[in-house]
Amino acid sequence: MERVTLWGWIDFEGKDAAEIVRGGAQYILPTYEEPGCIHYVWNADPLKPDRIWVYEEWETVGALADHLAGPLYRAMAGYLADAGMTGAEVDKYLAVRKQPVYDGSGLPKASFD
Repeated sequence: MERVTLWGWIDFEGKDAAEIVRGGAQYILPTYEEPGCIHYVWNADPLKPDRIWVYEEWETVGALADHLAGPLYRAMAGYLADAGMTGAEVDKYLAVRKQPVYDGSGLPKASFD
């Protein structure tokens, strides 16, 4: 398994992040159709109205590379700049193992088998 996860935030000081997410739907929704896209979720923070949380999951590093070189990514980057982005921190993680948090009996488990 070579899944890549991206997680982070984008700020828009003094702007309504929920409105920015809704405006970005034209780029977010078609990204789900890109090869290798598992999740591409953008949410406005309910307690910080000027922050968007970004969560992405890609099947491979190559799928992420294709996305980052593609027209939807470039269009979204331009849209965010035009919307007044004031800061961001989005990191990528290479997942080597994946297991459910809850075991078969419904109890949470932090360790990996």
